[in-house]
Amino acid sequence: MQPQRLLFSCLTLWSLWSAAWTARILLVFPYDFPSQCMLLTPYIRALVERGHELTLIHAFNNCDVVHEVHAIYAKDRQFKINDWFEHEVTPSISKFGQLASLLKYLVKMHLNVLEDPQVQQLMRSGVSYDLFIIEPSYTDALFGLAAHFNATAMGLATCGADWNMDGLVGYKSSSALETISSSISFKPDAGLLDQLYNWMQISEEWLLQQLIFLPQLRSVHTHFFGHLAQSFEQNRQSFSLILLNQHFSLFESRANVPGMVEVGGMHVPKQLPALAPQLARFIAEAEHGVVYISLGNELQSKDLSAKTLQVLLHTFESLPQRVIWRFETEATPNASSNIYFGQWLPQQAILAHPNLRLFINHGGMLSIIEAAHYGKPMLGLPLFFDQARNVERLVLEGTALSLDINALTKHSFDHALRQLLCQPQYRLRAQALSQRVRDVPLHPLDSAIYWTEYVLRYKGAAHMRVSSANIKLTDYYCLDHLLIIFVRFGLIFLLVVYILFKLKSYSHRHIYFGLN
Repeated sequence: MQPQRLLFSCLTLWSLWSAAWTARILLVFPYDFPSQCMLLTPYIRALVERGHELTLIHAFNNCDVVHEVHAIYAKDRQFKINDWFEHEVTPSISKFGQLASLLKYLVKMHLNVLEDPQVQQLMRSGVSYDLFIIEPSYTDALFGLAAHFNATAMGLATCGADWNMDGLVGYKSSSALETISSSISFKPDAGLLDQLYNWMQISEEWLLQQLIFLPQLRSVHTHFFGHLAQSFEQNRQSFSLILLNQHFSLFESRANVPGMVEVGGMHVPKQLPALAPQLARFIAEAEHGVVYISLGNELQSKDLSAKTLQVLLHTFESLPQRVIWRFETEATPNASSNIYFGQWLPQQAILAHPNLRLFINHGGMLSIIEAAHYGKPMLGLPLFFDQARNVERLVLEGTALSLDINALTKHSFDHALRQLLCQPQYRLRAQALSQRVRDVPLHPLDSAIYWTEYVLRYKGAAHMRVSSANIKLTDYYCLDHLLIIFVRFGLIFLLVVYILFKLKSYSHRHIYFGLN
């Protein structure tokens, strides 16, 4: 039997066996980020198709999948979004100003969930769940919901792994291999000065986490979950599984533990939707190919300054390629007929088209994965959080270039576009990367569902978990071994010193008696 047919047969049997039982699952996704909705949508639909009963606590303003399950909308009663973005996307604000606004945002985000009347009613209802799934990035004060509902804790990490994520499954990674935060760049093969800079960045992030972020989140946790037998620290180390939206074929290879599973690409559909006839014709009839630009949802094209907008527009009009531009309002700039504007565009269907030559985007995690999956060269215009790190990965792969959108000029933008469009090595490297990313034994969504149900089948799969709480400090750092080594070498050192002292005393006495 061919390996593919054998794998399909095994998956079919697994599907039939697993579908015979269902679980009650509580999902909590408190960020109003469209990218999380896009990642979560196929995952939720797959769980529903397998018969599981889902309750979703969310903050999405526009996400179709919330209407397909029992959902509780944690309304933004704290006006948290404005607190963060009015500072985060402003280049002139200081780092401490960004830190203060981010901390305020995180606390208010937790309060939006925990003070919501429907959430409060659910907590008082006495119901229990088999599984609790949450976006684990800086949502620590919500982890008490798992213990409150007597559920196994599990995470779905939109931005991949970092130190904070590793600690949730009891794994302590080395700063030589992995950064503490998704928001900072990391160069493991850097020179001495770069290593010193890395160490300063890591130390700063660690201190911020330990002295500012975690104490604030611990206070929120204590207020709402002080009745639990488990402490804040115990709930933070109780995760049985974290699904990571990354994969070693694209991002840095990392030391791993069984409780952390890479499922990067799980949002990529197995079958692409068809393009609208007008859009399909616009792409197919482009003699020199098509450039596609989408700046994401946090900073949209309509929010660009007039100067930046004119730089983009004039440069696009000078290209021989046609341009598809995701523009979020009906009122679009006056432009030539080679530019196609659309508010909602089927991004992956566009990227999959063979006539698509270049993808311009903000460097969001999903866009990076899609650019790699469909083998398209990319121009990154990162702004904040993990975007610079994401774009840097494709720059290192030789499939992308990066520009600062706040310092964009027509010359720099035009030069980068023509370099990516005219030099074939970018396209060839992107195609090679696509082949590598696609070479997996199982679709990432199927892998995510398998491991989710694996944890359910084995009641939390305690055999997968690494709990640092059960490891003594002396054992983790091998202090007992070091003590034995120090004692042995110390005794030898003292013995040598004693012998030398005796020899010196003997020689002095011998010389003294010889002179007399």
